[in-house]
Amino acid sequence: MKLTKIVISELIVVLASVLVFRSLWIMLDRYLGDTYLEIMLIIGIIIVFLGSLILHHEIKCEIEKL
Repeated sequence: MKLTKIVISELIVVLASVLVFRSLWIMLDRYLGDTYLEIMLIIGIIIVFLGSLILHHEIKCEIEKL
C-alpha cells in the first residue's frame, strides 16, 4: 500500500514540476536571456542528479522495510 502512495506522489511531483519548469524557463528567458544557458544547464543537471540519488535512497529504504 505504501508503494502505491510513493508512485502516486512521484506522479504528482512530476506533473507539478512541469508547471514550475515552464514558469522558471519563462522568467529566466525574460531576465537573463540566453547568456547563461550553459551554466544553467550544468546546475540543472547537478540538481536533478542529487534529487534522483535522494529519491532512490528513500525508495530503497522503504522497500527494505516491506
